[in-house]
Amino acid sequence: MVRLPAAEHARCGKDGLPRVLGPIREYLDGQLPQGLTWEVTPDRELTVDNAASTAVREAYADVIMPFELALMPLRADGAAGLDPRAKVWKWEEQLLVGTFDLWLCNHPDVPHAWLVVSVGLWTEPQLFGEEPAARLGHFDFTPHQPLLFLPRPPGPATFTARVTGGAFPGKGSSRAKAADAVGVAHQWTANDPAVLAARVRRDLTTLLPHLSTAR
Repeated sequence: MVRLPAAEHARCGKDGLPRVLGPIREYLDGQLPQGLTWEVTPDRELTVDNAASTAVREAYADVIMPFELALMPLRADGAAGLDPRAKVWKWEEQLLVGTFDLWLCNHPDVPHAWLVVSVGLWTEPQLFGEEPAARLGHFDFTPHQPLLFLPRPPGPATFTARVTGGAFPGKGSSRAKAADAVGVAHQWTANDPAVLAARVRRDLTTLLPHLSTAR
């Protein structure tokens, strides 16, 4: 997989592929026996996905940047090697729904799992009678999950950050699978993203003291 600047996709050869790939293709062709060729195709879905994620980050820069400034220096256990992600998960005509996630550290209670901070707009169930939250019913998002909408809803908003860990009951169930399962969720809300980010940082370093000494 090769990621190219958008401008390079406009400079294509007769085969319809970006010319800048020429040296790579020549090298790869030299690695195959005669009669075999490489299949090279643009990944349109990945291109659209990347563009949508960029649009989300730009639209919510005032929300995302305070969290990156506050939390990225705290990351531990190799989380610093994982880029924060503004990701669009659902598309509808004239509405995109996504999340912003920042990997923090290894989960203290669950092997091979990360603690992830998710940031977005507060979407309580009672808001489902208002736009754009009213259109979320078939998107399969759960209540309390921080979400980012494009276009961004106008006017003042309440923002939320959430960290979950452990086991929770599955959808349609009132019990977790294991009798001794413990699920933990921490959630914060504020009208000012900078205030919210500062509070989340303070509380997380209290809950997870090793974060404050990660660097």
